[in-house]
Amino acid sequence: MGYETKCKVRVEDGSGTIRQSDSATVLLETDDLIVRGEARVKVPRSSITSVASRAGVVTIKSPTATVSLTLGDDAAPKWRKKLEEAPKRLIDKLDVKPDARVWLWDVSDATLETQVGERTTNVSSGRSASKCDVAFVEVDSADELERIDRAAKAIVADGAIWVVHPKAESGVADTAIFARAKELGLTYTKVARISERLSAEKLVWPRASRGKKA
Repeated sequence: MGYETKCKVRVEDGSGTIRQSDSATVLLETDDLIVRGEARVKVPRSSITSVASRAGVVTIKSPTATVSLTLGDDAAPKWRKKLEEAPKRLIDKLDVKPDARVWLWDVSDATLETQVGERTTNVSSGRSASKCDVAFVEVDSADELERIDRAAKAIVADGAIWVVHPKAESGVADTAIFARAKELGLTYTKVARISERLSAEKLVWPRASRGKKA
């Protein structure tokens, strides 16, 4: 989860245009700093060149915009520290341990595939697998929800399923994923952003049932 607050914001873009808001919603996500409202702007964290704080105001500079957040003396140091941290890599957000046994079924994201391959050599990519620590299955339509059933049979008792799906309205709703998980006895624990196009929900077996699964 990222940081979120409401505060006074001043944004100066590359052309010198200034936009201000006395109460803008500010989100610090894994990859972006996002300001909503009249001072709307989106700054990729990878493009931030400097972060400074003074008298409760945090100033973030990038090639495309300078953003000033009036956060107050208590919150400003916390936001500055968070902004200066290196963004967490996708593979770490997805809780994949070194040498884990991973199944990638029809997942269409090059970054995910690359980082999984860097983390472990125990990777399957066919239409079936077994004894997996983590299973990634992409579900692009309601007809493909049965892939969750197959993934549930493929993971070990304390393993995890990441159901990857498009964010667009034409994709599978997370409520449909949760309903399928409930039918199978799985528990939803976490959501993660895979890319601009894809999101993922994490499903696991409840602790009470893991002994029976093992």
